[in-house]
Amino acid sequence: MKRFIYILIAVLAWSLSADAQTVIVRKRDLNTAQGAGTISTSMPSNSLSMGGSLYYSRYNHGIKLSPTAMLAGDIPISYEHKVSDYMSVEAGIGVTTFNITEEAIRGYSMRQDGQTQSKLGYSGNINMKFFPEGNAFEDGYYISYTMGHRNYAQDFYTTTPTGIDTTVNEGFNWTDFGFTVGYQSRPSERMIVDWFIGGAIRQKQRRTSDYVEAFDPVSGIFTGEYQLIDSKNAAPAILGGMKISILFR
Repeated sequence: MKRFIYILIAVLAWSLSADAQTVIVRKRDLNTAQGAGTISTSMPSNSLSMGGSLYYSRYNHGIKLSPTAMLAGDIPISYEHKVSDYMSVEAGIGVTTFNITEEAIRGYSMRQDGQTQSKLGYSGNINMKFFPEGNAFEDGYYISYTMGHRNYAQDFYTTTPTGIDTTVNEGFNWTDFGFTVGYQSRPSERMIVDWFIGGAIRQKQRRTSDYVEAFDPVSGIFTGEYQLIDSKNAAPAILGGMKISILFR
């Protein structure tokens, strides 16, 4: 009886030791032309993937920040959801302020008849990403359809020719419809760095004030006032930047 118990304990200990180790499974391929067996190995599911990522994707959600968007006066935060290994959807909102890039190119705040003061505005974006290699939330490239909107607001302070101080609420906004190509890398298990570049059609609308004079036939003099003037145009635009994602389940 004691010998049976010792044998049972030994078999149980051997079984537990075998389960605690990583087992390389060898299987015989019976579909070869000559019937000769071939040896193959299967690795654990959390090992190195075919795309080269060091981390198995156990996360389907991410919060994203874009440091490069701040150059355009935009501070966005977005949420990305992994729909499948081949697709993800992203949507976000943000706060806009002084646009450094637009000012450096066109100098909208430099006005001879007054000065401007930026105010807070808003922004929004939607992206649909497609991963040809089936590596969403892993190392790899993607193609994205993107839509974005930014609204900027400012106050214009001036003095009329008659000596009256005037404040006019101005603003401009743009809407982008385009495509981007990007590459995302995963430096840690819960972080993704996303670089992208592309192009879009940008529809711009600007609302600025201008002093308009008109002749009054009754008084026989010219009278004037500051009026808001709307201008619209559409032109190609280059998209690009970097985003950082924090992943969670």
